[in-house]
Amino acid sequence: MDPILVTGASRRVGLHIAQRLHADGYKVLAHYRTETDGVQSLRDAGVDLIQADFDSQSAILSFVQLLKTRYPNYRGIIHNASTFTPTESDLTAAASQYAAFFHVHMLAPFLINQALAEQLRGEQDSPADIVHITDINAENPTPRFDSYGTTKAGLHNMMLAMAKKLAPKIKVNAVAPGPVLFNVSHTPAARQEMLSETPLACEGGAEPVYLAVRSLLQNPFLTGVSIPVDGGRRLSKK
Repeated sequence: MDPILVTGASRRVGLHIAQRLHADGYKVLAHYRTETDGVQSLRDAGVDLIQADFDSQSAILSFVQLLKTRYPNYRGIIHNASTFTPTESDLTAAASQYAAFFHVHMLAPFLINQALAEQLRGEQDSPADIVHITDINAENPTPRFDSYGTTKAGLHNMMLAMAKKLAPKIKVNAVAPGPVLFNVSHTPAARQEMLSETPLACEGGAEPVYLAVRSLLQNPFLTGVSIPVDGGRRLSKK
């Protein structure tokens, strides 16, 4: 069985996606940057792991070469690796921050997709899959997170371009989460504000993101599609 690569699988949504894919019978190659309890739980479950940092072009290219030789073929790629912080006010710090966002959200997915395109194989007669985990900020950005949002928007646009470029052998789609898991930095007031802007008025959790990913893997006639998993927040988000 050919594996599905899941990037950023050490915690939160990426960890959940890797665990659920494994539980549903898929072979998983889980990428992580730093060792966490989540990584150890994947290791204990028998999931194959691969470590890499996406902090530079050379590091990403080294990771790509490792992927090309790790397995002869891949069933799919889930680009979940992400970094999320407000934009720095200092210009020099903001430049470094933007470069970090670009490497993780755009350059790594671009190079991985390009490098593995010839090694992606679908099941039976169906296409293989690439799924970009983007964000509803790609469509309705929050000014305080503009660097984050614009690079996630780039990841969305890359999905559209790759859907054209890699068809018909590979489907390329996106899942755009909204308030699925709060961060520890979210104050009670911030949480309440987000929930007040969410028609379904709850924290969604990671499972709805996985269900969206799985639906894309199982549907052979979807490409160039973005599924918002946000409880409707994009409809009323300020």
